[in-house]
Amino acid sequence: MFRAIVFIAILAFVGVCQAQVNFSPNWGKRASTPSNTVENENNCKESVETIMLIYKIIQNEAQKLIECEKF
Repeated sequence: MFRAIVFIAILAFVGVCQAQVNFSPNWGKRASTPSNTVENENNCKESVETIMLIYKIIQNEAQKLIECEKF
């Protein structure tokens, strides 16, 4: 009896579930047409000044934490 109930429950779940998996070489890429590929690559690059500013901010905050630990 238990096996019959489990079997019916599994059939009910299988009947409700549906999935589709597609794989393609361009999956996850947005607007990757050949005409604007170089333009998109340039838009994603951060300037060195911005990266250095972020680095200095993190370094200053780390220094503040070190100073707080001394007391």
